[in-house]
Amino acid sequence: MTQEEFHKLVHLVMDSPAHPPETLFTGGMDNWRARAHLAHFLAMKGIDKEKEALELFRSIVEEEIDEENAEEVEEKAFALQKLCSLEKSLNQDEKALNHINLAIELAENTDFLYKYLLRGELWADRWNLMHKMKMTEQAEAEVDERLEAYKDLPIPHNSYVYYGYRFKAHLAAARGSGTLIAKDYMHMALHAMEIPERNKAALEHAFAATHDNTPFILAEIDKATPNPDMLHWDI
Repeated sequence: MTQEEFHKLVHLVMDSPAHPPETLFTGGMDNWRARAHLAHFLAMKGIDKEKEALELFRSIVEEEIDEENAEEVEEKAFALQKLCSLEKSLNQDEKALNHINLAIELAENTDFLYKYLLRGELWADRWNLMHKMKMTEQAEAEVDERLEAYKDLPIPHNSYVYYGYRFKAHLAAARGSGTLIAKDYMHMALHAMEIPERNKAALEHAFAATHDNTPFILAEIDKATPNPDMLHWDI
């Protein structure tokens, strides 16, 4: 991508409803963070520039960063996560798996508590992709290993536990294991999350459903669950 093409795309996203500040793109094509910022917007629904987003995301995979700088680590890991999501949607699953693995490795190499990146969500992206790739048993074994590692630790708001049990709940639904089993897993998932008072009634209503359409019930629980990105997490 040329500098001119980059700037045309910057103006495209700046004129979109997202309307990001131009300062996000300072440095243009020569700045990997500017390329990552632009790629995030290009991949958004309504802008739909997947080809260009892929090119920009892939251009930062080999970029060296300061691993003592929490913002740089988080931005690169987040970009790799979004690259994985985009490749998964295009059925480029092997590439997607490689990139989510790189995101996990980068995020796990530090003890930073990130502003918006959740380590548990990165692992969930890996597990869901592995399930899609018919590697379900391996994914489930990794989930169980994570849950075992944290079961006795006093970490009340644990993204690994939330996303691990959520994966097991949805896997139970896919296997037809029964609504009660899936609900139990979701109860355990939500115990690892900070639940604001305003969400409790809707969650109770979702769990109270007595029919056997497990995927529908889990979707209703997800709707009632607070956005993980807006909560406090200990890990």
